[in-house]
Amino acid sequence: MSFNFGTPANPSDAILSLNNPNAALAVRDNATNTTSNSAPVIFRVVSQNPIQTSRVFKAALTGPWKEGSAAEDGDKNLEAEGWDSEAMHIVLSAIHHRTRNIPRKVTPEMLCNIVVLVDYYELHDTMYFFLDTWIYSLRYSIPRTYDRDLVLWICMTSVFTSPDIHKTVMNVAISHCQGEFQPLDLPIPERVIDHINTQREAALKQFGTALDDMKGKASSGYGRLLV
Repeated sequence: MSFNFGTPANPSDAILSLNNPNAALAVRDNATNTTSNSAPVIFRVVSQNPIQTSRVFKAALTGPWKEGSAAEDGDKNLEAEGWDSEAMHIVLSAIHHRTRNIPRKVTPEMLCNIVVLVDYYELHDTMYFFLDTWIYSLRYSIPRTYDRDLVLWICMTSVFTSPDIHKTVMNVAISHCQGEFQPLDLPIPERVIDHINTQREAALKQFGTALDDMKGKASSGYGRLLV
């Protein structure tokens, strides 16, 4: 499968090869078969667009240790690994101003795939409007229990700042996480992980203290009844 973002007036001059596309997202450390074994997806891009929107792309295409190498036809070659191919197509469409290719709504799963790309390629400014629109449209589907979907939401609202929604999903994690918080290899900042674990432990300690107080009062009351 291949996509071309060039035009007759502005032809493509770089090739991004997405190897192992659509690898499993947000899996536990002991998960197996997380690779897709699919054929690479090829994106022919106009290099000036990613260079102007992403420091990561700029370094890869123009830096002294540039990742891109020129093919025989003169096109630069870039490689990526494991990303979701639809998410990559959406992000590259935004970079190339192909707004007709960008959906009005996405699923939480797809949104997290996009957010992972935004974080890796530092595309926060370019994708701000779309991320804000998508997250707002999904605000009523926030999980109310601790599960994989909640971890996706914590990732999304950590990478893309959405204070009210981020506070909501953090509180759910603190209240319902049964053990140490697992980021599932998503780009969740350490400060967020530490906050969840610290607050969860504090809440458990507070609950234990309150339970001991209740037991003490109950025992004291029972003793007075015997007297």
